[in-house]
Amino acid sequence: MAGVSSVYYWDTCLFLAWLNDETRKTGEMDGVREVIARHKRREVKLVTSVLTRVEVLQARIPVGVGNSFTDLLKRMTQLGMDTKIAGLAHDLRDHYAANAAAHGGKTLSTPDAIHLATAIHYRIDEFHTFDNDGNAKHLGLLPLSGNVGGHRLIICKPEAKSPQLDLKKPVN
Repeated sequence: MAGVSSVYYWDTCLFLAWLNDETRKTGEMDGVREVIARHKRREVKLVTSVLTRVEVLQARIPVGVGNSFTDLLKRMTQLGMDTKIAGLAHDLRDHYAANAAAHGGKTLSTPDAIHLATAIHYRIDEFHTFDNDGNAKHLGLLPLSGNVGGHRLIICKPEAKSPQLDLKKPVN
């Protein structure tokens, strides 16, 4: 993926946050919007798995924003799953299942394993997500940054280098 300064992999939760215009901690949505703008200006490259298309359901997003999702996906590289990625996803799930006690009994979900394996396989610069805590059964992804089942991968929230004033929010 040469030719662009940075390649960012987007987890499904970022699309959902953007499409639902979520209210999040200060600066988090600024990061999402700025990375999309930088991608449109071809300063960075955004990629995701074809699995994202399966995970984002029209019934779970506001009416009328489905076209925004489709348009953004058209401009992104959608990476497919093949036997290498499936094998790596299996190995990641197996690693975290074997070490569940070290992670409070939590394991890696199948969709998260596919997303992470795809990013690792394609040697992505940064994996962007908001998934910090996971849920009762599955690990959050941000705490895995730097070492994902023995593989080097930076996992972080998208960062706004030039935060914008959000005119929808009251200023204190």
